Amino acid sequence: MKKHLLLFALILVACLTAAQSVAAQTGVTPEQVTAEYDFGQQVTLRAKIQSDQTISQAQAFLRAEGDNHTITLPVSVDQNGDLLASHDIAQARLRPFAEITYWFRFIFADGTTADSPQYSFRYSDNRFPWQSLEDGHLRLHWYAGDLSFGQNALDSARNGIERTSRLLSTNLSQPVDIYIYANSNDLKATIDASGQAWVSGHASPDLYLAFVSITPGPEQALNMDRKIPHELAHILTYEMAGERYLLLPMWLREGIATISEIYPSLDYPRSLEYAVEAEGLLSFANLCGDFPTDASSRFLAYAQSESFTRYLVDQYGISGLNRLVQAYGDGLGCEQGVQSALGVPLAELEYAWRANRLGEDRLAMALKNLSGYLIVFAVLLVLPLTPAIFSRKTKESDGQAKPK
Repeated sequence: MKKHLLLFALILVACLTAAQSVAAQTGVTPEQVTAEYDFGQQVTLRAKIQSDQTISQAQAFLRAEGDNHTITLPVSVDQNGDLLASHDIAQARLRPFAEITYWFRFIFADGTTADSPQYSFRYSDNRFPWQSLEDGHLRLHWYAGDLSFGQNALDSARNGIERTSRLLSTNLSQPVDIYIYANSNDLKATIDASGQAWVSGHASPDLYLAFVSITPGPEQALNMDRKIPHELAHILTYEMAGERYLLLPMWLREGIATISEIYPSLDYPRSLEYAVEAEGLLSFANLCGDFPTDASSRFLAYAQSESFTRYLVDQYGISGLNRLVQAYGDGLGCEQGVQSALGVPLAELEYAWRANRLGEDRLAMALKNLSGYLIVFAVLLVLPLTPAIFSRKTKESDGQAKPK
């Protein structure tokens, strides 16, 4: 045992000596390292460089928390050793409120290189004077509205977490930050919503972040009870599924989030009624990936997901919903996940939902879906008989044409 400890100590000393030797050989020391940024605009890195070797080139690297992409920046170092690097955020966006890690690489005249230590900063939205309230794992931030506004929003968050925790049989394991923007324009600038004016919320589940737009006023309570629980449900679903969260079909992720709303939109049932009348319902097989981009179809996708997920919970219970999340988290496809967890094909489950919740006739739906096949079958059945029928008619015509 003593020999092993002695060997470990010798290895540790050798590693430290080697590291010190490399640092001494490179002879470069960044000092006064700072990172400044204008949110959504630019990041500026500065440092004072002391080096006993000639630096022929330098680079800076940025990487946001939860992002595998590393941004590379050119660096200038003047004769006084002042280092400067700038990043245009419009060219490569950084995840809002994520921790940003950055470091420098120096290339010397003799071709050798050296990397600096890693530094970091939190890329928070510094455009607004945020106020904050906390309650357990919930941390709420807002900038428009009084203290009562913030407390009401925190109450909605707590009620939403309790509601979804019962649904998914899980709880938060770490703090969640909820940021309330006063309008959709401020929110869009944060989440890069690609100019889609209808976006009113967003969640970054892996960072335990939720963003919503709520304007102080008469409808604030309704919007709080709808939007905040919706985004928190995404985070609780991530809490349950972990990094496999993105394997879940979109209809299930949004379905769980939508039934978690304390007061779901009254326009959802109307949207479903119109779609049934116009025979415009969307197939759930097509809602496994991204939802449609046009506003009306996307709203219908949310309405269907809400109704369908609520139907699944009513039919199979919370345990059935949890089995479904687990099956998809295990990597099963959209069709296979439902079959494995609930023992029913997705298409059959969709027929049952349409009959139960939308009042459609299952036999009529089945015949409608089979109509194309029936036409093909009829053609294939009649086609071989056509020559015989034609021949018979020809003989009959010939017989009638003979003189008596």
